[in-house]
Formats: sequence, structure tokens, C-alpha cells
Amino acid sequence: MEIQITLNGQPVTLNVKPNESLMHALRGQALFSVKHGCETGECGACAVLIDGQPVNTCITLAAAAEGRAITTLESFGAKASQMTPLQEAFVETGAIQCGYCTPAQLLCAHALLEKNPNPTEAEAREAIAGVLCRCTGYVKPIQAILRAAAVMRGETVPPVSEESDSERVYAAPPNLFTPRAGDTPDPSDLDTGTNLQTQIKPLVFTPAEAKPTTIVGKPEPKVDAVKLALGRPAFSDDLEIRGMLYGALMTSPHAHARIKHIDTSQAKAIPGVHAVLTYKDLKRVMYASGGQSYPNPPPYDQVCLDDKVRHVGDRVAIVAAESPELCQKAIEAIEIEWEILPAVFDPEAAMQPGAPIIHDEADAIGIKDASHNVVHKIHAQMGDEAEAWAQADLVVEGEYRVHQVQQASIEPHIVITWWDEDERLVIRTSTQVPFHVRRMIAPLIGLPISRIRVIKPRIGGGFGGKQEMLIEDLCAHLTIATGRPVRFEYTRAQEFTSARSRHPQILRFKSGVKRDGTLTGQEVYILGNTGAYGTHGLTVQTVSGMRALSTYNAPYRRFECDVVYTNLPTPGAYRGYGAPQGLFALEVHMEQIAHQLGMDVLEFKAKNWVKVGDPLPMAKALGEGREGFAQTILTSALAECVSLGAQAIGWQAKRGSPGDGPIKRGVGMAVCMHGTAIAGLDMGAASIKMNDDGSFNVL
Repeated sequence: MEIQITLNGQPVTLNVKPNESLMHALRGQALFSVKHGCETGECGACAVLIDGQPVNTCITLAAAAEGRAITTLESFGAKASQMTPLQEAFVETGAIQCGYCTPAQLLCAHALLEKNPNPTEAEAREAIAGVLCRCTGYVKPIQAILRAAAVMRGETVPPVSEESDSERVYAAPPNLFTPRAGDTPDPSDLDTGTNLQTQIKPLVFTPAEAKPTTIVGKPEPKVDAVKLALGRPAFSDDLEIRGMLYGALMTSPHAHARIKHIDTSQAKAIPGVHAVLTYKDLKRVMYASGGQSYPNPPPYDQVCLDDKVRHVGDRVAIVAAESPELCQKAIEAIEIEWEILPAVFDPEAAMQPGAPIIHDEADAIGIKDASHNVVHKIHAQMGDEAEAWAQADLVVEGEYRVHQVQQASIEPHIVITWWDEDERLVIRTSTQVPFHVRRMIAPLIGLPISRIRVIKPRIGGGFGGKQEMLIEDLCAHLTIATGRPVRFEYTRAQEFTSARSRHPQILRFKSGVKRDGTLTGQEVYILGNTGAYGTHGLTVQTVSGMRALSTYNAPYRRFECDVVYTNLPTPGAYRGYGAPQGLFALEVHMEQIAHQLGMDVLEFKAKNWVKVGDPLPMAKALGEGREGFAQTILTSALAECVSLGAQAIGWQAKRGSPGDGPIKRGVGMAVCMHGTAIAGLDMGAASIKMNDDGSFNVL
């Protein structure tokens, strides 16, 4: 059917299907600033302006746009010199991180400023509240909107890097901060958030004994901020290739089952369906998809497609067809006879005799004890255990639990594959690990690495969830089977059932301590739930143990860990890579010890935390699936940092004194240690190329 619309100021006729979304129709016009993140109207990444109002296009039928005026970010201009004050403010303030939600934020902000040239902070927040942003926390986008509003009113705003006495500071609840230098500010002098803010500056207290803050350098825009502010095609799916097919994954509805019989004949017979692949069609090659080093840490417990499924959302079959609708029709036409198997979801139950065996295949490699669903056993110890407990005046034990959480990047996992003119398989994918993908996928598809090219465009959020090969192999198999380019992505539902998440853990601490607060020994046992497959199970739990036993000194330290299979969706990498789990439990445990000793928490932690010159023995004992490297604390400003923080929040005055009234505000602190890389394994390099005109390219 044809519809008539005004698109970015120009009359346009579009041929659309009756059930086609406006998002799909606009992206079909190469308007790639219109992003897709959920297709259920929840994330807002697909928002455009229809007659000046923000509308989510993924749940709007294209046919409903008949006669309407539609504005996308492309209408603002295609060059940096054409950027609006709003776009410039987003670039200048650093409001753009991954950039996936930026076009929708800009359009929503534009609609606000068209109606209200002098918005309050609350009004700016409300304007972009419907656009979920996983990266920024909205602080910088709000700053950018208010800054742009001032520019558009003709006001002069200082450079972002320029400090000024007139800069606004946030008002904080009067009981939250206690200044230690100068007089307490009059709350009436603090901006409550109702007036214009062109620069955001926190309320800072500098104790008299501290040195004045010196700022080195100045803020610089991101190297790719301009293209993201312009909505240029920067992401994996911002590409149109002639003859491209759509790929889709059929997933398991069962937590644990075996395929007794599968019939794809009806699916293959559907006109427009080009491939339907199951375990019968692909060579069985065991692989490991996680890890950060080479060779991949075990276990090798996955195949591309299997006759057994181990969690809801596990792979069953893949299809390639002329449209997403045909893919879904083909999936529904696949007939399967299932043998439903007992499932186990609790890691403690999974280890018990008689529990369902999740990996009973004979060709898996590197599983410690498949009969008890134990993937790995990890052990590290230093010091004299008997002496540690003998010297302790108090022994404190505690159990802590961390649950499964999804990364929820706004851009889903998406891959496009095709053959290039040199018969190389090109894989354009939203991944954090392009070289790992190339290395891992080669044996699965039967091609040498030299015939595989992986392109990693900008990714719309990863947070560790894209630190693994997840669907690249499936898309590649479909291109190999059809000879055609294929586009393959997870649905938002599949992101929760088939992608990755944070590892749930049970952590049990045991600490010995003298009456004066000196630690004599610490033990931690971690029961790590790796779900249906091992992936990052070994390495994440190793990092948890290393961080949990490195922040504080104890003559005796011991780490024990069982990494266990269950019939839950598989966890993987997530921000912190195991450190948050271990440090959360450690800090709660240390506070409990301080309470039992009757000591101030700061005093107790400071007495025991690592100092300059201290070794980190657990770092050497616990590498990435192998022995690590010796590490020593060379510099530390931890004591000064905690001291300043305690003064800023009025620790001594407020700790244990919540005040009157029904609403209480707690005052607490935690110490966290995190590494920037894996010692001895991770590396980085750069090359600087000087051009004949004197300019440089950094490679």
C-alpha cells in the first residue's frame, strides 16, 4: 500500500506493508538515526517527531503516518558545520557515550525547546525520560539541553572547561554533607534545580589540610561525537546490502530436554525461506565462547546446534528468509518431538547425588565433575591456617548472595554476514571482542582465520554482555548455506533468555580477628552458578575470589570455589567481571566484624587494608584459569581518600545517629579494588602515522 507523508520537510510516497512498523519503513529509507532497541515501545530509541511530538515508531504502524509530518535527526543537517546549538551542546558537554539513544534524546529535547525556550531542569528531565539511556545517567544530557536553551535565547555561556564563580552548584539535603573548611553555606544560596544551568559543578568541600584542586588539561569532545550527534550510520545494523536475507533463532521452551525427532520439511517448503538448519546440518565442534585470553579457558562444552537443550532460550534451529515475518512463519512450521528431562535450578541442589546431569555428552572437554554438575574447582591458600584461628579472639562467619542481572544494552546483539569479492566471510557485528570472535568462529565454520574478516562498528552499549561470541557463528552458517548476506539479531526477549548476565553467587566468609581489630585469617567459599554452559564461569569466579581476598591483609588467606552448572540461562561477563560480587560480600562482612568488635568501621578497615609495599599474593595464585603474576602495591591514596570522604559526609557526627522522624538516612562507606587489565596477558599498542600534509592518524 502507498502512503503520503511529509518526511523531513519533503513530500514522500512510501510503499509499505499493512503490518509494517514506521520504524522499519523509515530505516528502509536509510534513515539510520531511527534506532531499534525493543520493538515494544519501551526503550524510546526509535522515537521521531510526528507533527512535532515524540512518538515511538516501533509500535506505530507506517500506515498510521498517512498525511503526517515526520522529522528525524537527519533533518538537522548532515555536516558538522550544520549542527544545531542542541547538537553542539551534546558534543561539548560529553553527553554522548555509546550514542545509540542520542538521536532520540536530541529529537525529544528539540520538541521541548520548540515549545519552551527556558525549561527547568525538571522539565528537561521529563522531556527525555521516555528515552532509556544505559550509559550516561542523564546528567550530561540534561546539562546539554539547558546549555543549548541558553544559547538559543542569545545568552553567552562560558566554555565547558572554564570555571566561574557564577557556576551553579546542586543543593543537597542539609544533613547529608558537613563542610570542614569555611562556614556552612546558607541553603538559600544554593540552586534548587529550578534555574538555568549551563555548567554542572558538584558541591565540593576542601578540608583545610588538603591541597587545592588543580585541573590539568581541558575536556575534549569524543573523537566520534560529531557523527553520533548527526545520526550518521555508525552501528552494526546501519547498513543496507542488496539481496540481504533475515536470520532468526528458534529457541527452546524447555529448561532441559532432548530432541527425539525434528522435521523441518514444512518450514523449508515455505516460499521465501532459503535455509533451515538444525544440529543435523552442522558439523559438531566443541567450543568455549568466553574468556579474555588465548587459548580460551575451559570448558569446551558448546556446539553451534545440539540435539539437547539445557535452558529456556537455548538454541534449537536457525532460519534465513526474505523477511522477519517469513522467518517466524518458518520457525512455527518446525515440528519437534521432545523428551522432557528433569531440570535443576539451584546450584547447591545441582551438586547433590542424583541431581540431573546437565552435560552428559562424551565429547565435552575440561569439565571437572560432570556427574555432579561441577565445572571447576578452584583453590588458593597462603599462610598458616592453624595459627590464624589460634590467634583469633573472635571468629565471624557470614553468607551473602548476589543474583542474576542482565546488562540490558539498548542495542541488541546484531550481526550481518556476507562474502566479499575475495571470498572472505565478512562479519559485521556488535561485539566487544572482534579478534576473539574471529579466532573462535574459524573452526566452527571450517574457514581459516585468513578468510574471515570481523568488522566491529560502534556498539550501542555492551557492559560485558558483548564480550563473547554469541550469534556470529549462527549468522555465518546461514550465509554459507545460502550464499547470501544475512542479518541476524536477538529479540529483546532473547536478550534475557539467550544472551548473558551477571553470575549469581553464594559467598561464605569466615574471618579471625584479634580484640584490637587485627585480622588473623580470612577464608571465602564461593558457589558460582554458571547456568547451562561454562563460558566465563572459571574466570569470573577467579576474579571474585582474588578481589575478595586482596583488599585487606591477613597472614592466612584461603579461597575455595565450586563453579556449578544449572538449567538457568548462562551468565557471562558483566561490568567488574566478578569483582562486584566479591567486594559487596567482603565489605558487608567487614562491617559486621567491626560491629561485633565495637570498633568504628573506618578504624577497623584502615587498620587492615593494604598499604604501599604490600604484596597481593592472591593475584599471583589466581590468574585467568592459570597461575597469575606477582603484584605489589606501589602507590596508594586510599587513606587520604577515605579521610576526605568521611569529613565530607560528617561520618563521626552522623554515624549511628539517624535522627528523629519516620524517614532515616544512613551513612555508610565501602572500599573497592579493581584492576585495569589482566597482568601479563592484556596488552595494548598504538601507531602514529604522519601524513604528507603534517597531520597525524593514530591507529
